[in-house]
Amino acid sequence: MNPGAPSLHIPLHFPQQRKDGSPTSLDNSCSNSVTSNFVVLSEETITHPVRAVIGCEDGSIYAFRRSSRGAKIQQPGPEPTTLSIPSPITTSKHPSRSGSPLPSPKPPFNVASRSRIVSGVTTTQVEAPKNYVDFDDEPDKLKDMLQGKSNHKNTRSPPPSTENSPPPSVFQAKRLDPPRSLLSATNSPSQTPKSVSNPPSPPSQSAFGADTDTQNLALYYHIIPSDSSPVSDLLLLQSNSLITVLQQSGHLSVYSMEDGMCLNSINVEVNPPQPPQGFQDQEASHDVWIWSHIQHFFIGEMPMLLATAKINPNSASYGPVDPSDNGVLEKSRLALFRFRADNDRGPYDVELEPLSQWQLDGPAAGIGVHPDADGEVFFYLRPDGTFCVRSIQCLPRLPTTQRVESPPLEESISTNLAALPLFKAIKSKSAEDLASEPIPDASRIVLGEEFITGQLFGEGPLLGLRSHLMNGRLRGLAWTEQAFMIFEYANHEFSILHSGELGGVVRAQWLDENIYAITFVEQIQFCKIDFIESNNITTPVGHPVDDVLRAQLTLLRTVSTDINEAVTVVNFQEVFATRATNEGRIVESHVLHDASWIRQLIYKGGRDISQPTSILAPHANSVLLGRADGTLQETSLADICSSTPKVSAKTSNVPIDGTVGALHIVQNSRTREKLVVGGGDDGSVAFWAAESLALKARWTIFTTPLSRVIQFPDNKLSPLRGCVLCLSQDGTIAVIVVDGFHFLYIIPGSAFSLLRISLKEDSLLLIYSDRRARLWDVKTKEFRRSMALEKAQELIAQGGWVDMTTNSGSCTPDIYLKGLSSTTLASASTVTLDLERFISETTTTARLISTNRDQTKAIYSALDQIRLILSTLLTPGLNRDTDILCEQRLGIPLSRTCAGLASCLYTGNRSRDPWCISQDASAARALAIVVLLRAISLFAELAEPAAAVVALYATSLSGVVGPFYRPPSLTYLARRWFDSSNEVRHAARMLFDATIARLSDEETIEVAEHWQHHLPCLQSTADRESLPAALSLFMCGHIAAENYSLLSSNTLTDIAKSIALYLHDEQSLYRVLAVDLCSQGFHIWQHYIDAMDILRALFTLATNSRKESISAQNAGPQARLAVLQIASNNTALFMTTLALDILNPSGLEHRKSVLQIVAFLIRKRPLVLQPNLPRLMEAVVKSLDPNSTSQRDAVLDTATEILGHVVKTFPSIDFHMASQRLAVGTNEGAIVIYDLKTAIRLYVLEGHKKKITACSFSPDGRRLVTLSLEESVVLVWKVGSSFSSFFNPGAPPRQGHGGSDPFKTLSFNVGDEANMSNTEALTLVRFEWAADRSVRLKIRDSILTFST
Repeated sequence: MNPGAPSLHIPLHFPQQRKDGSPTSLDNSCSNSVTSNFVVLSEETITHPVRAVIGCEDGSIYAFRRSSRGAKIQQPGPEPTTLSIPSPITTSKHPSRSGSPLPSPKPPFNVASRSRIVSGVTTTQVEAPKNYVDFDDEPDKLKDMLQGKSNHKNTRSPPPSTENSPPPSVFQAKRLDPPRSLLSATNSPSQTPKSVSNPPSPPSQSAFGADTDTQNLALYYHIIPSDSSPVSDLLLLQSNSLITVLQQSGHLSVYSMEDGMCLNSINVEVNPPQPPQGFQDQEASHDVWIWSHIQHFFIGEMPMLLATAKINPNSASYGPVDPSDNGVLEKSRLALFRFRADNDRGPYDVELEPLSQWQLDGPAAGIGVHPDADGEVFFYLRPDGTFCVRSIQCLPRLPTTQRVESPPLEESISTNLAALPLFKAIKSKSAEDLASEPIPDASRIVLGEEFITGQLFGEGPLLGLRSHLMNGRLRGLAWTEQAFMIFEYANHEFSILHSGELGGVVRAQWLDENIYAITFVEQIQFCKIDFIESNNITTPVGHPVDDVLRAQLTLLRTVSTDINEAVTVVNFQEVFATRATNEGRIVESHVLHDASWIRQLIYKGGRDISQPTSILAPHANSVLLGRADGTLQETSLADICSSTPKVSAKTSNVPIDGTVGALHIVQNSRTREKLVVGGGDDGSVAFWAAESLALKARWTIFTTPLSRVIQFPDNKLSPLRGCVLCLSQDGTIAVIVVDGFHFLYIIPGSAFSLLRISLKEDSLLLIYSDRRARLWDVKTKEFRRSMALEKAQELIAQGGWVDMTTNSGSCTPDIYLKGLSSTTLASASTVTLDLERFISETTTTARLISTNRDQTKAIYSALDQIRLILSTLLTPGLNRDTDILCEQRLGIPLSRTCAGLASCLYTGNRSRDPWCISQDASAARALAIVVLLRAISLFAELAEPAAAVVALYATSLSGVVGPFYRPPSLTYLARRWFDSSNEVRHAARMLFDATIARLSDEETIEVAEHWQHHLPCLQSTADRESLPAALSLFMCGHIAAENYSLLSSNTLTDIAKSIALYLHDEQSLYRVLAVDLCSQGFHIWQHYIDAMDILRALFTLATNSRKESISAQNAGPQARLAVLQIASNNTALFMTTLALDILNPSGLEHRKSVLQIVAFLIRKRPLVLQPNLPRLMEAVVKSLDPNSTSQRDAVLDTATEILGHVVKTFPSIDFHMASQRLAVGTNEGAIVIYDLKTAIRLYVLEGHKKKITACSFSPDGRRLVTLSLEESVVLVWKVGSSFSSFFNPGAPPRQGHGGSDPFKTLSFNVGDEANMSNTEALTLVRFEWAADRSVRLKIRDSILTFST
């Protein structure tokens, strides 16, 4: 797993001022979204506050918690009646081989047109041609459209009718035709042979769950999606602790039900693995898919997720409806993932590993996996209704080289486009080009031969299939437009238990082994199936049905639900339904009580047209808001965050028709004027002056609202110079000249989404999601050609193009505040804050040294920004003293802004609520608060109150929040330490240590025991670099550094070995963790591993790091800090290692590293080296041995640098350049003289009885004066060369008298000035030579002059 993670983003939601009884902004957003999926949890299975979840057509998710009671409406329930629909049971025991698929002709494709475009402020009349154009249409027709000729004969094809299509409006008259499907599967169409979930944990305490009722619902949180594609399926996992969300675009996400945190997300269509052997590679087709179902099962012991898709009706291979051919030739696409969810080490860690992806002919609703006698079987239906099975196996993962991640399709094309040879043959891809493309992973799925087991149905397409496992047998419900079937399968034996006419089925599901529910548009029927033997005896449930003659269906009861957007059956006694009304969204429950259904309104949202409909931050201090009344408003960030109502600073002068959305910023290339571009829900496009918000121009162009605005870089030779491209939601492009506001023309859209736009001179290349591209001439307005994606890539590879994705953000300001790409109403009042970028920019400004008024203004503006953002995260009301500090000392204003987590917004209006959601939510908020408070601490006058507030949020929240407080997640904080900037890392470490400190000994031991088995040294080679292994070392290592006595010696040994493992691995991503732990607990690890070996590794890291590799995870600076820490706390071992490695290095490079460490310590920690200077200097001198010429030359520069720093720093050492003599004073009172030319020790002068404070050579090198402050004496030594030294090498020169006494002894008395510390002695004592024989001694302010 990659340790990298996205930057720390915080959504900031700006709710409007509420009047009494008005809905919250999140309730309003929920009421304006269209429900596509609805899940309600059974009361017995809830381990968190969430009771219900709604998935919507705009991709958003709304979670509801329990609240207070509502009114009840009683409905009489019918008595159980018997349906006389006996049917013979047919069994097929002789499966046959499958045949080849049936061909299907391609359907005609209709497009839509719009005859008239209404001009707004400008008077230009324009006409929009049809919006959907098939690639098979003639270029001449498209050319005519660009030239303004409309084709009114064509009509738009209806949208595809899917099982997930939205229902008719609740206010529409009832229709007599058979109803179509209103609901998608709330649960997957899978059986549950095994349980993937962990044993249910006790319900978590939450402030939201306190003093609430189990019936009514209240909105809890809102997940704002990164993809606005409709939610097609929801699947609960892990004892309902996780929810899997599948969107029609193929985005598959797993969220925590507790807090809405996204635990993993993947697009199933990006980098798909290869199909099983014998199946078609989907990359070879131009089909576009609608992902519709997600289900869970096991293959062996491995939990799996299977996503299935049906073909988009606009795809080329989608067949026409032909009753003789059983409807359309249906195709399905399958994506299989290995699913792993682990919460043993804290919050859930979810992994989705792609295993295989393939296509087959048949409906997507009729696919699943069933455990059979000989293993799992993969079952599916052919388009003709044949029930087929294959054996399925999953191969083990083999160790392979690391896969190179490839960007999504819209990012997989080079941004450098080639010159377009329109009339030349396009060259083929070179071998290098092919080699550089990512190779799909091999499939790990093996499918056996196909067996046809029986015929499920004969007419009409399959609409749905739900199955469950009963005593080893697969029992299923299936339905078409006019028929309903019950079947059973086991061991290649297929039986039809019931088949009869039944129309209008929306959904069916098993509730028990023989009880099921059928959902219709306005009612739900609960039925029971019994099997009657020849003697009219009912067969017990689960008994084999081989001898059963007929099946009997009994209608148990019916509940009327009216027309709703979504209905879900929880169990035999509970039904829930939801719909949006004019007043807002409602959720109703139908509960069976005493044979009667009690209908209760358990949630009622609301609508508020005053809510913003779009948002844009043009710069860091202001916000633009689009309104439902067609106006555009600008307000400051401080005003919109303020707790008191503020009047908008600016409002546009003329409203447009409809709501304002899709705001962008463009620039007039001639005048440099900035303009705001937005669209109305009527398909209009409008331009406002960014400075005054005056409406400049407006056109009604599209049939769908504006989606994106793109402005290419200014190019004088481009026909699109000064133009913007406005993209509608259906892919139509309007080309508008900014200077003068001229509407030029529109380029028709496609049935498929537009991914990329590329421009080169007169050529415009549009690339779509079906792997096709169109080439246009923007000068002549001609359509040139349609081509496959591969051909477009070949053009792109030739270079010379300007390339942009449709979501490139070229017209949105590049600042730390960003709007959301979602279309939900809540996102129109929300911006995301890139906290790390914000902190980096503001702290850089705050650290400036003010030299003028502008810099001073910028510094205090940065402080105001930090205060403002901090106000959105603090939770005043917890502690009065802290509130006073924040308001009066720190100047933090009160705010009504709601800060969320990642992509999730929460309700709750109490100060304690944000701290009662989840451990991750508490950790994220506390981390952001501490980071911001540390930034405020850069201002000296605010450091003290900021530290006091940090203390509350880091250590005291549990006491002020109460029993529902959720302490910060240790795992979350540890992850942030790995993947964040230095500012965030320091705050994460502070909170981690504070959280660990609050644990009891038992809790600390429990945490360590949870993680110790995942330490890197206990893992295989392939798993040592995994994130869980690194997190394990982080957790256990820091616990041991603080409380090593709580851990066993075996655990401490494993921790030490893991540190050494990472430290010695040059390719490890986690070396910085090992370095950090060495700094924190070296005194512990040295007892369990080779301490000198660890020190040597740190020496190498501290000196070999390159500047270009500097990052938050760069080990070099961390290693230098560790060296300083160890040198201070473990001086003896440290100096021993230094000296040994200087004298006996493992290699030349290591000796250079050690010498560089010495130089580094002299600069940073001179007092650490002082007691060991003589030993260290001897090692440095010996490294200059002239007998080893190559080594001497290599270390000469470093050794010279060391000697220079030593002489400059330590008065007790001096060097004479001319004679190359080095004098080193010792703590014992001796002076050692070295000759650096020969790298030998010449002699030792012994005259002092106590420590040498200073020494100095005379300018001619013939005298050496030494000082001992403790003795208050100065000695003068003759050290010049003499005739006698040639006869007595190693002996000191004669001093002019007998014995070894110094040449002169000079006593002095400076009183208390001689009393000084070692640190003071380094700077307050100096010798200065006035002449060869005259020296001045400075001791503090005293100056003594001596003659030598």
